[in-house]
Amino acid sequence: MYDLVSVINIHSSKFIFVEKRLKIAILVPWIKSKGGVERAILTLLKDDKYDIDVYTFEYKEENTFEEFKNFKIYKIGNLKGGKFVTKGLKLFFNLLTSRIKNLNSYDVFVVSTAGISELSVFRNKHRNTVALSHTPLRVAHTMYDYYRKSALRYRLLLPILVPIYRWLERAAWKRINYALVYSQEVKFRLVKSGLIRPSRIFVIGPAVRYPKSIKKTKTKKLIFYSSRFIPYKRQDLAIRAFRASELPKLGFKLVLGGFVEDKRYFERIKALAGQGNGIILKTNMKDDELKALYSECYATLFLSVNEDTGLVPLESMAYGKPVISVNEGGPKEFVKNGVNGLLVTANINSIAAALNRIINKKLYLKLKSGALTSTIYDDERQRSKFDKYISRIANKRIKAT
Repeated sequence: MYDLVSVINIHSSKFIFVEKRLKIAILVPWIKSKGGVERAILTLLKDDKYDIDVYTFEYKEENTFEEFKNFKIYKIGNLKGGKFVTKGLKLFFNLLTSRIKNLNSYDVFVVSTAGISELSVFRNKHRNTVALSHTPLRVAHTMYDYYRKSALRYRLLLPILVPIYRWLERAAWKRINYALVYSQEVKFRLVKSGLIRPSRIFVIGPAVRYPKSIKKTKTKKLIFYSSRFIPYKRQDLAIRAFRASELPKLGFKLVLGGFVEDKRYFERIKALAGQGNGIILKTNMKDDELKALYSECYATLFLSVNEDTGLVPLESMAYGKPVISVNEGGPKEFVKNGVNGLLVTANINSIAAALNRIINKKLYLKLKSGALTSTIYDDERQRSKFDKYISRIANKRIKAT
C-alpha cells in the first residue's frame, strides 16, 4: 500500500511516494511455550514491513521465546486458572465474548488458529479477515477417535460437544475471507471439512531456524527427539522402540527434550525412562542447548500423532541430520523415505527396525546427504510467501472463484 506524502518539490515538480506499513492485528489464544504456534507468530513480528499488534488471552513470558518482549503484546479477556477441560471452556467463553477495540483501524485481521480461535470472528468483524490456520481443531476432526479412546470423560463428552462445535465452526468460517496455511496437509483438512474453498487457501509453508553454518561437530551416539511432553507426542513409544532396537547395545542414548505441558504424562515418562538406562530427559531447554543437541546427535525421531505440519523433522534436516518420522500428517510432505529420512508406522517393531537400519554407514551417509540438500524452509521463504498474499488481500487483488 502507498500513501501520497504531501511534499512536492516545486522546482522539479516531483511527487514523493512513501510506502505505508500494513497495520495488522493478530489474535492468538495464548503465548505460553516454545511451540510451533509461538514460533510462527514471532516470525511475522520480526518482519519490519508490518505494524503488528498481537492480542492474546494468556501470555507467559517466562515459558516462551524471550524475543516476544520486544513487540506489542496485549492481553484481553481472562484465562487464568483451571485444568485442561476448564481452561478449554474458559477459552471458548473468551472467544465468544471478547472484542478487540478499534479493530477496523487495522488493514488486516489475522486469527491464528489450531481450531476454536476462529470463533472470535462473531464478536470481531473485519473486512479482511484471514485465518492463519495451523489445522482445524484436531479433537473435532483428525484426532477425534484418538481422544475418544484415551479417557472415559472424552468418550462421554465428545459425541455431544463435537457436533455443536462443528456447527459453530462452519458458521465462523463463513465470516473468514481467506486462509494462510503451513502445509498441503492443512489445506487438505480445511477443504475436506468443507470450511473454505480451495481457491481461498494459500500455502505459505513452514519456517524453521537454520544454523548460520554447520560446524564440523563430533557426532555422538545420540538419538534426539525434541517435542513437548504431552501424550500425543508419544515419547513413551519412542522409549519402548529404542529399547527394542539394537542401539542400546551399541552405546547409543535416547534424548527426549522439550517443554513439560502435561505434568502427569511427564511423570509417567520419568518412571518409564528409569535411571541409568540410556534414556535422558531434558526440560525447558535453552536455545544453545537445543542447537548443541541437533549438532551433536546422530539422528532424530518424530512420532507425534497425525501432526499438521511438523517442524522437528525440518529442524533436523536443517542441521543435516536424518529423521525417523511416522508416516502421518504433514511430515510425510517433507520427509522423503530413503532420501532424507525414514518413514515408519507408529508401532514398536517398525520404529525399532528403522533405528537398526540407520546405523548402516552407507544408508546413513545417503540420508545425511539428502537432509543437507533438502528444500530450505526458513523465515525468509515464509515471509516472502506471506508478503505476497497478505498484500494482495489488503489491496483486494485476489478474485474469489
